[in-house]
Amino acid sequence: MTAAAPLARGRRTLLLVAALLALPFVVAFALYWFEWRPAKLANHGELITPPRPLPESGLTHVDGRPLNTEELKRKWSLIMVNVGDCATACQRDLQQIRQVQVALNKEMVRLRRVLLGHSLTELRADPGLSTVQAAYPDLLVAAPSDDEAGAAARILLDGRQHRYYVVDPLGNVMMRYPAQPDMAGMLKDLERLLKYSWVG
Repeated sequence: MTAAAPLARGRRTLLLVAALLALPFVVAFALYWFEWRPAKLANHGELITPPRPLPESGLTHVDGRPLNTEELKRKWSLIMVNVGDCATACQRDLQQIRQVQVALNKEMVRLRRVLLGHSLTELRADPGLSTVQAAYPDLLVAAPSDDEAGAAARILLDGRQHRYYVVDPLGNVMMRYPAQPDMAGMLKDLERLLKYSWVG
């Protein structure tokens, strides 16, 4: 073996090490040059930033008992706001959010479904209410009260531009959906929230 052989081997090793050290910079430059961007983890609902806390009071059970925000804590809540009678379309939507909850499998117990009427008077006069309560005994049915706190809750959960709201276990309204959302997308959002949430 000539004296040049170890020298050549050392040079090759040095070049290999230099190439390995330069590789991340080359890859980064190529990604920048070709304007590659990682796919964003998109939400299907609209995040409310910053989340808005529900008023401490302002909601009422259908039987007239106050529904304090404290009662809504410790679980995630999916609120469906309904303006008018809960007729066929409303009952179909309730069935869909029930299916979303069931599709969460073992995590379904961490989610509460709420039907929120526009007003207590309107809710009590709804001819479909008894049907809804019989079909969904685990559904929490409520409405804003007729005081200032109820007005604040009604503004926050407007039910016209957005119909579905996600409330976290601390009582913050943090995501909303339009009147006809992608239910599969809503399920994905809830799965992600429940997977990474350390509360509720």
